[in-house]
This record gives sequence, C-alpha cells and structure tokens, in this order.
Amino acid sequence: MIIGYFSSTFPYSVSNPKYFCGGSSLATHSLVNEISNSDIDIKVFTTSADSEDHLDMDGRMGIYRYATKIKLLTSPISLGLFHKPLEHDVDLVHVSFDMPPGPFAAYRYARKKSLPLILTYHGDWDPDYGSFVRKVGVSINNKFVSDLLSYADIIISPSKLYAKKSKYLSKYLDKIRVIPNGIDLDEFQLNYSQSECREKLNLPLECKIILFFGYLTPYKGPDILLGAFREVLKNQPDTVLLFAGNGNMEDELKKLARQWNIQDNVIFAGFVDKKMRSLYYKSADIFCLPSTMSTECYPLAILEAMASGVPVVASDIGGIPDIIENNVNGLLVTPTNPEKLEDNLNLLLQNPEIRAKFSENALKGIKKYSWKNIATETLKLYESLLENR
Repeated sequence: MIIGYFSSTFPYSVSNPKYFCGGSSLATHSLVNEISNSDIDIKVFTTSADSEDHLDMDGRMGIYRYATKIKLLTSPISLGLFHKPLEHDVDLVHVSFDMPPGPFAAYRYARKKSLPLILTYHGDWDPDYGSFVRKVGVSINNKFVSDLLSYADIIISPSKLYAKKSKYLSKYLDKIRVIPNGIDLDEFQLNYSQSECREKLNLPLECKIILFFGYLTPYKGPDILLGAFREVLKNQPDTVLLFAGNGNMEDELKKLARQWNIQDNVIFAGFVDKKMRSLYYKSADIFCLPSTMSTECYPLAILEAMASGVPVVASDIGGIPDIIENNVNGLLVTPTNPEKLEDNLNLLLQNPEIRAKFSENALKGIKKYSWKNIATETLKLYESLLENR
C-alpha cells in the first residue's frame, strides 16, 4: 500500500520560524511519522521553505518539497505542487482541509488519477476577519470546499459535535468518521519540576502563570484573555500572563499591555521551537484558550496542556466540549465574555485543590489521544476503503 499525503506545509526536522506550520500541518506530520512505523510506503507532497525543489527520504517515506514562489499570508504557494506529484503513483490520497495549495493539489491529483480521497476536516474557515488578502483567500478556499467534500470518499472529523454544527460538514454526515487529533504523549512527560522548567526558560519562580500557547490571531481571543487578566491582577497581583507564540496581533497586545500599565506582568515569548514547548506547558499553572469562533474544531494546544497536567480554561464553542468536560478536567466559559473568563481564572488561581483535580483527570483521559491509537484507527479506514472500492 502506498499512501500519498498532501499538505500545504510540512515541518522540517529543524524548525524554521519563517516557515509557519499550523495545527493541521503538525497533525499531518505526527500521523505520518506514526504510520511510517508500519509496513506502508508513504509519499508526502508539500511546499519548500525556499525557491528550490527538495526530496527528503526517511526509510520508506519520501517527502517531496516543491519550490515556493509566492506567499499568501503565512501560506507558501508552490505551482509545482499542482502537477509534479502526477509523476508519482499512490493507492490512496489523504489531505487535511487547510489553506492552499494542499487541498487544491490533492483534489486535482485524485481526480486525474481516479483515486480514493480521504479528507481530514479541522474546521470551517471564517472569511469575515483579518486582512483583505486573507478574506479573499479564505473566500476562494470556501468556494472550493463543497467540491472537495463531495468528491471525498471519507471525511475525518475530530468531533461529531462540531460536524453537526459545521456550515459545510453538516451536509455530509453520512461520510463522517470521527477520529480525534492525536498527541505525542512522551514529549510532554518531562522529568523536570515546574520550577526547573521555569529556570530553563528564565520565567518567574514564585508567581502563578497563566499560559496562552498558539498563534496570536483574533479568533483565538488573546485580546479577550488580556482584558480578563487585567481584572484578575486586581485580586491576584502575583500572577503572570505568558503568551507563547507569535502572530499578527502581537504588537497590538503589547500596546494594550502598556496602555493598561500591566506590561510587567505580561510576557511575550515569541516563536517557540517544538523542542521547547513542553517546558512552557510544564511551567504553567493554568492554560487558557478563549476562542471566539465556532470554527474552532479540536485545538491541539488543549491536548498538549492536558498531557502536561495543566488545568484548562477554554471557550464552550466548536468541538472543544468534546475534549473538556466542564468541572471534570477543566472549565468551559461563554465565548467573548471577559467577566466570566475572569471569574473562572480567579476560581482556579484561588483553589489549588480544583487545579489538582483537573490535572489528575486530564492525565487519565489523555491516553486515548496517543498517535499510536490515532494511526491504528486511520489505517483501518485506509484498508476498508481500498477493500470496498
């Protein structure tokens, strides 16, 4: 069996801050690495970080990187991705619905070769925010999504709850197979204490730390978190808000922190290398993701926080309630409600026994999300599809 994976970006072995890989690309990377341990040949078709084509071989896995000529926001656009993979044969195509060019290229390849297509759908794309270029790009992407969903033999959604609410997936529920996002559990099982992690990252040792980990973009709600944190400080002055990640809102958030005179309690770590992210989670007392849009399907950062034993506060939106059970392994809050967010953060900061309960339950529940389990379920889909086609 030869599986062809298409991905708009695909991480290099050494992280490159100028080559942004979002959650869906990271998930594809982890899935492919786990499946490469089985008796299967793999071909990954993706973009290059530069203007040259590259081939990286790793055992039975070949990573075909095609030259990037332009960028659409953070997405590298490679014309080679649309036609050069046709030189290669595979038995089945798997792609995640992400920004172009990956989904377009996979669809074209599967149709040209008359091959079965599996689509992993991480969430609807909202065209109503961001720059003009982003709005245009997302609008074009969304016009194409119905064709892709119609052609796909199987659609993998991390969340059945999300699929039912989705503007697009709700029309294709008969094709939906639920397989959640996975996580490398070993990466987050550190032998360091919280204090040791903080020392390594030069973070304050004595205060409580609230962590936001991810791209600083409007729908993740970092500005809402900052506003709630401003109020938290009035009762919890020995608390720090740590933003781990970069993004187009970074300058705006820094300006707000200075304007509100809370800049001494807010840390911007910037881009975080994959090898360092577990240290950031282990350093935190609370992880917070106040997403504002229903397109938030199944955030990988929540799984990473749970694997690190960090209590989670997240928005009751999209597929998040499939991960977080309120008052069991975290707290769910009404989206875009800074007052409720403030109340929940204060509750956890003031009650270490609740934090300990959430941490214990998260560590128990996270085991089902191992990439080994996810890969096993995905391979069953491949085999079933090829047998019955």
